[in-house]
Amino acid sequence: MIRLQDRKLRNKHGGRRRSDNKELTGAPRSAHVKRTAQESFSPEAFILRRSMPWTDGAAGGLNFVAFGKSFDAFEAQLKRMVGAEDDITDALFKFTRPVTGSYFWCPPVAKGRLDLRALAF
Repeated sequence: MIRLQDRKLRNKHGGRRRSDNKELTGAPRSAHVKRTAQESFSPEAFILRRSMPWTDGAAGGLNFVAFGKSFDAFEAQLKRMVGAEDDITDALFKFTRPVTGSYFWCPPVAKGRLDLRALAF
């Protein structure tokens, strides 16, 4: 486990400085920003990502939420993070541990109504 005080190592694993959010030049291929660079996928794997820290007084963590137009972008990024493409695991896993995950689908709205055509078989 990386101690919170070890900023240099944490920045290296993330691929950017936490102090100003600038991407590090020369970050290793395992750096999180390198593993999840949305434009580096074919097709590009764009998603909107947000995180929110939580605590219950005794424990804490980070809830991570992402939005996208299909599951493909999520699958591509997660596969690369676990090293399925090239055996390079995202360095984020050196100090984080995902404990659960879920996918939710929100159907689009067209002309003021739910558009459920994607469910047609």
